[in-house]
Order: sequence, then C-alpha cells, then structure tokens
Amino acid sequence: MTSLPTLLLFFAVAGLILTILTRMAQKTKNTFLSFLQHFCGVWFFFSGVVKAIDPIGTAYKMEDYFVQFEATFAGLQNVFSSLAPVFPALATYSTGFSTGMIVLEIALGIMLILGYTRRTTAWLFTIIVVFFTILTGFTYLTGFVPTEANFFDFAKWGPYVKAQMRVTDCGCFGDFIKLDPRVSFFKDLGLLVPAFIFLFRSKNMHQLFTPKTRNWAVGATAIAALLFCYQNTCRDLPVVDFRPFKVGANIRERKALEEEARGNIEIIGWVMENTNTGEVKKVMIPMERYKVLVAQYPKDQGWKIKDQIKTEPFIEKDGKRIIVPETKISEFALESESGDVTEEILSEEGYSLMITAYKFYGTTGTETVIVQDTTWANDTLRVSADSIQVTARVAGISPRKVEQPVYHPEAAYSDLFRNQLNPLAQAAAQAGWKVFAVNTFQDNEVAALFRKSVDAQYPFYHADDKLLKTIIRSNPGVTVLKNGTVLAHYHWRHLPNAARLLEKFK
Repeated sequence: MTSLPTLLLFFAVAGLILTILTRMAQKTKNTFLSFLQHFCGVWFFFSGVVKAIDPIGTAYKMEDYFVQFEATFAGLQNVFSSLAPVFPALATYSTGFSTGMIVLEIALGIMLILGYTRRTTAWLFTIIVVFFTILTGFTYLTGFVPTEANFFDFAKWGPYVKAQMRVTDCGCFGDFIKLDPRVSFFKDLGLLVPAFIFLFRSKNMHQLFTPKTRNWAVGATAIAALLFCYQNTCRDLPVVDFRPFKVGANIRERKALEEEARGNIEIIGWVMENTNTGEVKKVMIPMERYKVLVAQYPKDQGWKIKDQIKTEPFIEKDGKRIIVPETKISEFALESESGDVTEEILSEEGYSLMITAYKFYGTTGTETVIVQDTTWANDTLRVSADSIQVTARVAGISPRKVEQPVYHPEAAYSDLFRNQLNPLAQAAAQAGWKVFAVNTFQDNEVAALFRKSVDAQYPFYHADDKLLKTIIRSNPGVTVLKNGTVLAHYHWRHLPNAARLLEKFK
C-alpha cells in the first residue's frame, strides 16, 4: 500500500531529476531553491491530479468541513456567530469550489516547476498552503476538544482522543491515500517552510523557457485540468476508482473482516476527568488492570471516565497482529419498511441490480381528489313469523374533496427512471435478477410517493446518504452485484441497454 514516506521519496527523486535538468539548461540561480520549486511543484501537481480523478469526493469532504464550521461558529456567544449561516450557503457550491481548488493546485504545480511569474506564484503557494494548514489543523486539533465542547472553548481542551475529531481525514490526496490527521497537519506545517522561502527569495527562483511558453503551458494545464474534472463529475464515473466499493470488491467478505477486527479492539488506556477540579489526565492502564485504575482514581475523589483509548482494529494471523483499516464498507446496511435486508442482499447468489438514488430531485405537494362517500340504509324484512332478515341498500352517494400528498419529480430526473431505469430493471427481473433501488433515510418519507410517480415496480430500500455517495458517484447510478461482489458500476449518462447488460452477465 502506498504511504506518505513513499510519496515523499517519489517527489524528492522527481524534484532531483528536474533540478539536474534545470542546471544543465543553465537556468538555476540557486540549486537548493530550484530543488524546492520542483519538489513542491511535483507534490502539488500529483496531489491535484489524484483529486481531479474524483472531484465529487473532495466536494463531499468540503461539505463535511462546512457542516462542522457552521456548528462551531453557531456555538459562539459573540459577533462571530453571525458567520454560521455562511457555511450552508458555501456548501451548495461545494462541487464548483472543489473543482476550482483542484485546478488551482494542478496549475500551481506547473507554475512552480516553470517559475511562472515568480512573485505571484510564491504568494499563491503560500495562501493555499495556509488554507490547507487551517483545514488539517482543525481536523487534528478537534481531537483535543471534548464532543460536548466548542472548538474555541480552549479551557475545556484535554488529551488527544482520535474519536473526538469532527472530520476523520483531510482528503489531501483524495481517496488515493488516507493520511492520519496528525500527519496531515504536520505535513502542511512543513510546507509552510518552502512557502515562506519562496516569498522572501522569489527573485532567485528559476524560470524555464520564454514568458510566452510559460503562459501557454500554465493556461493549457488549467484548461486540461478543468475538462478532466468536468469529465469526472458531470460526464462519467471517476476514471480510476480508489473507493472501497470499486469493481471486484467483495462487500460481504470485507464487511465480515472489518467486523471481526472491530471485535478485537482492546482498551489500552483511559481519559480521566476530575469533576471537582476539572483536571483531565490520560492514563495508560489496560482493561485487564481496571481495578488498578479504580484504585488510583477513586470516584469519591471526583474522578470519572471521560473516554477510552483503544487499539486500531486488528486480526490475528500466523501469530501476527494485522491492522485492518475501517472503510465505509463497515457501514453498508440497507433497510426495508419491515427491517434490515443487508444480509439478504449480500448473500444473493444470483445477479442483483442496485439502483442508487442519494437524492430525489423534485418537490412535495398536495392535490385535491374527488372521492365518493356512500350512505347505506338497512331494510328489515320478515321472512316468517319466527325470523327477520336485515339487508343493506345504498341510500345515496355524495362526492367529497380530499387533499392527498403527491411528489412532483423533476422532468429530466423522472424520465431517467421511466425511460431507461425501469425497462432495464424489468428486463433484469424477468431474467431472474434481484432488482431494487436504494434511497437515503432523509428521503424515506417521500420514497413511496416518488416510486409511485415514476411507476417503479421494484422495492425501494433505505441507507445512509454518505454510504450511497461512496458506493457510486452518480445520481441515479446502477451497480451490479453477485454474491456480495461488485461487478460493475454505471453512470446515469452511460446506462447499458437491457440486451447488452444481460449478454455481459449471463
């Protein structure tokens, strides 16, 4: 698995090679500064490209930050609380914001390598590094902030507890590699060093080629990056899938593995808080020595357990402890109106067609319908001297207006279901496939109305919205499963016809 040290070695080797070529071209004013330019340029170019493969993933990460920033500023008791409403507004433009940031990062990498407008490049590099440092710093430092406390309540900060972090990772390299928040933060602090060197020594930065060539190179790179992002957001699925639900992944086996690893987690320490003094201590006493903990930190002196310090999830294999990173597969859970259907879906031996819709586009309203109220009357007939028969008859029918809820999907969105997804689902069902759709819990109330409005003849299950966004970057999207294994993903723009799908998966 790729790690940050491996990447840094790659960046350093690439930077060294480019520096040697720059010296051979006699364009170097300061060899060390040229190396820093190439090293940081390759770093930013690579980081931008792996994010450009899946800009929507970066957009989702930005949404997470906006949610946490809104909650943080809303919890303040000063003038800065008025900033809270800004972040939901920014979240609506998260995809555009993500794309712009990625294009800038890629272009900035080329600008550093070429020495494009040195002063401007130095300032842009510094600004974006400071921005990244704020994000990664917030991510890491929230580990010191108790869940019930506000980030700016510095007096309430305590020992670092990973589970307290508001955002689990920064997304610095997209889904290509997940960095520990602490590593990400110190990585960006380290990048501030070359950033300030560039600011104060910008006149000594090298410049390659002519000004016109540099302009064309940076412009062409920015346009290519923008088109690449557009392709991977609006036109199709990411060209490379780094997510846990990629084609070939066995969801059932991985979920079982992660559940086993989670069950092996050991408690190796505690965060203790004294309710009398407010003192917080990090105590590394394992669970098997719990009596020692109680003896050293008695309740009658005000001590209580604030949090637990645990090992990473792991399994034992051949006498060795193997860490099993937890992925979104752990949260793969589907529910029907009658209960959990996860195991049923993952154990399906035949093919399954899963239609993912993590947001219904449309509006909920009401419509007036006329219903007929029937009034009945009872007639009593004497059949004989000893028996009486009562019969009912219609005494009258009167119309009555009734308001009932309806869902009005957007025309283009509903046409996708009626004209493409429904025929595909019908053909798959006739071939013996299990067919179902999955929407989010947030849309649960309107799911039945939406299903009726698009005339879908297959069940709609419900799941977490982040899970569905991780499974496929398309709304709606189609996933083919068999025995819990992902066989294919289809963007809504590139849905196969029924004949081709059934021919491919016989």
